[in-house]
Amino acid sequence: MRIAIDYTTAIRQGAGIGTYIRCLVEALLAQDQVNHYVLLSSQPPQEGRTFPQAEHVTIRRIPIPERYLNIIWYRWQLPPYANWFTGPVDLYHGPDFVLPPFSRFGRRPRTVVTIHDLAFLEYPQYAVPSLAAYLREVVPRAARTADVVATVSQASAHTLTKYLGTPPEKMAIISPGVGRAFRRVTDPVLLEATRYKYGLKHPFVLTVGTKEPRKNHLGLIRAFHQALKHKPRPKMLVIVGGPGWLYEETEQEVVRLGLTEKVRFLGHVSTLDLVMLYSMADVFAYPSFYEGFGMPALEALACGAPVVTSNTSSLPEVVGEAALKVDPYDVEALASAITRLLADQQLCEELRQKGFEQAKRYTWEASARKMLLVYQKLYEGLTDFTTLEASYADRH
Repeated sequence: MRIAIDYTTAIRQGAGIGTYIRCLVEALLAQDQVNHYVLLSSQPPQEGRTFPQAEHVTIRRIPIPERYLNIIWYRWQLPPYANWFTGPVDLYHGPDFVLPPFSRFGRRPRTVVTIHDLAFLEYPQYAVPSLAAYLREVVPRAARTADVVATVSQASAHTLTKYLGTPPEKMAIISPGVGRAFRRVTDPVLLEATRYKYGLKHPFVLTVGTKEPRKNHLGLIRAFHQALKHKPRPKMLVIVGGPGWLYEETEQEVVRLGLTEKVRFLGHVSTLDLVMLYSMADVFAYPSFYEGFGMPALEALACGAPVVTSNTSSLPEVVGEAALKVDPYDVEALASAITRLLADQQLCEELRQKGFEQAKRYTWEASARKMLLVYQKLYEGLTDFTTLEASYADRH
């Protein structure tokens, strides 16, 4: 097979979907030496984010800026057609919500689109209005026209059926994996160096995610403020992640509650530092209102952090029985969960051991193996992927 994959977001975006695409493609290329891959991008390589190099990979740069390509391809569905850039391919995979137009002349490739979540439909109040409007236009069309709709969790699959009417037989769940770097670090010298670097004080609560309303940083800050009234008290709240939509509200709430000395905004950190922070966190809190998957919660489990997260969307599925789960709208419940974890070290150790086992269920090797199976069966003409899901679950 010749398989084309849109690699643009893997070059443009450092975390989130960019990480998903980079890791999935890397694992595909490591496992599959038979098929040929064509990676498309309208973004030039960046420091730390370049194209993978292999004999069975061809790189195709699209000489149109991504902003204009989004309008021409995804809004208007106009040429230049995608297969003008890919050349003859058997399959085309759009791993970031959308599919481009293809020429009607010659053989049209079979298509896969990955739709990670439908937050813009389920919780439009937490989405940038212009982005939500764009996604409402282009995502339903991609879901209708694709031969296979891949998604990242059972929860996301349910929302695809609920909001877009995507039939289960057309869907495949390809969950992310935990990167090999995310393992518990216990070396006191390394941990102390990271603590000193960021000026942290134990016990501290850690959260990871872009500062935007959907991540519920406001609720976490208020819960942290409540937890300070009880013993044992956390000394710091540490927030890792860059600014997003309406991020100013988060910073203003810290000032309003008089927590300037107790809340640390670290911005983006390196993977090494993130592993250290997960490993030394006394509590990892992830009270997001909605997640298609919720990768930080799984990374925290892999690094041995005691986790409290939301009981909504995909998060109960991702953490299993390895975390405390609360209503993200209930500030008191979140504060109580934080205090409980700080007070009960036996509970923390029980959750830690369960977390290690839960994280082992998610590997990029398994993700790539399942994605490759989807490609192969689609190429062979399979149209009902519920049988594939059932057989894969039985084997793994």
